[in-house]
Amino acid sequence: MKNELKNYLERFIDLSDEESEMALQFFEYRKYPKNSLILRSGDICNFEAYIKRGCAREFFTDHKGNEHTVEFAIEDWWISEIHSFENKVPSQVSIETLEETEMLVLSLESKKQLLETIPTLEHMFRIMMQRHVHALKKRLLQNMSRNAMDRYQMFLELYPTVVQRVPQYHIASYLGISQEFLSKLRKRTMDL
Repeated sequence: MKNELKNYLERFIDLSDEESEMALQFFEYRKYPKNSLILRSGDICNFEAYIKRGCAREFFTDHKGNEHTVEFAIEDWWISEIHSFENKVPSQVSIETLEETEMLVLSLESKKQLLETIPTLEHMFRIMMQRHVHALKKRLLQNMSRNAMDRYQMFLELYPTVVQRVPQYHIASYLGISQEFLSKLRKRTMDL
């Protein structure tokens, strides 16, 4: 069950077999059905989760009630609302599963204990955070400088399996376009 997470950890740092086994003990296994709201906007996020199997999305709802997808997370990715998680403040986003999803979850307390027990994991979490910030910045710049067709094609290249796993209206909200416009882009892409 935890082999995937062990492999993930070892991509970033060298761990002895004993350290790997010890690290895995801090994670709690959770399984959620499809369409489970695992974090509601306004609640405090109490997890940082590695996705073993499934798909989830992070989104916010604007003052008009429209949902805007911030990110998707699939196998071998992490999901959390890190500001809420680390500072124990209400989240501005929600997180829901889009498929039945299995996660290995850290609470804030278990993460602190994990980092005290195996301080070298701090390096892995720092690299993860740097990559996440880089990906968000890249997406922001693309949204500001690219047209919708370019953004859609980049999405297809970066996330080829996600496009087949999530409803099109979530992809449209991620790209910042209407469902109708996404349908037109999809048709143009197929005609190319």
